[in-house]
Amino acid sequence: MEESITRLTIYSFVKRFLLHVITVWLIVNIWSWFEYIYKVKLDLAYTVNKDGSPVSFLDNFINHNINQPLCLWILLLAFLAEVNFRFVFQRKNLVWFVFSSICLGITGGAVSLIFTRHYVFYPILAQFIEAALFIIAYIAGYAVLYNFFYERYQWIKFYQKKSESELHLLKAQINPHFFFNTLNNLYGMALNEKAVKTAGAIELLSDMMRYNMDGIKENFISLETELKFVENYLELQKLRIPQKDNIAINIEIKHPDIKYKIAPMLLIPLIENAWKYGISMDKPSNINLNIYVKEHQLIMIIENSVFSSVNAEKGSGLGISNVTQRLQMLYPGLHQLSVQNDRNTFRVNLSIVI
Repeated sequence: MEESITRLTIYSFVKRFLLHVITVWLIVNIWSWFEYIYKVKLDLAYTVNKDGSPVSFLDNFINHNINQPLCLWILLLAFLAEVNFRFVFQRKNLVWFVFSSICLGITGGAVSLIFTRHYVFYPILAQFIEAALFIIAYIAGYAVLYNFFYERYQWIKFYQKKSESELHLLKAQINPHFFFNTLNNLYGMALNEKAVKTAGAIELLSDMMRYNMDGIKENFISLETELKFVENYLELQKLRIPQKDNIAINIEIKHPDIKYKIAPMLLIPLIENAWKYGISMDKPSNINLNIYVKEHQLIMIIENSVFSSVNAEKGSGLGISNVTQRLQMLYPGLHQLSVQNDRNTFRVNLSIVI
């Protein structure tokens, strides 16, 4: 699990880093191109070489990117900005962020002296201070501005999806209070008839109905409530699965001491897939589920046997796709989701910073 999360974290970091480098490089070079045209039109002196020949756009491009050198500067800035944003801004508090920005700025300023041309009239100390201040301002500003605009973009998408989902839910909804009250009546009847097991199942189902009626209206609910819902769901699933030697079910859910909040109905689609496609009445089958919190991260590991591979792949893909979309909207940059399918075993690793 740790290795899988580490690989995904590195992949996500490298992808963002390369996108950052390419974007900044294009912006700077496009700006340089417009600047070059502006200088040529005004016939400025430094648009010609020493021999009087005009400086071509290619000469200007080479000088800008290699001789100065722009590419190394962009690589350094993008790397420091992504490290600061990904591993400090998103995970630590403001004090750590300020401290990290200063330290990375000083480090970047020192590294930049290696590839920056030094002039006699421009002391190295002055170059170092100027580079360090610029890097501090860039990486701190990048983290704040990126987070500001990205969060608002995600919230707009989230509320659009939420409104659509609520509309579809209202259209398809039969009054849930009718079912809830009916379940309470059935629970009372089962107790009167001394059908304790049936009464227990009805009570579990009633709790799940209450969760759907109340919890799903909120954007975030307590993790304790979500885990209780998962446990109720698992208990009901156990009731419908007969006890057989070929069926092995191992469940471990650890409730944290600290109170956390999480988006509702985020875990259950993945668990539901395991029960739907991981149990066979005739063949050896197993489900292993482990949920716990470590260092403010909710970790969920699900592993199940797979039967009817075509349908399983289609159904699991739909459930995982829905969860992936919600994770991207609600926990951008704060989650890792990996899926491994070797035909006989289906494994899902989920990590969310909560």
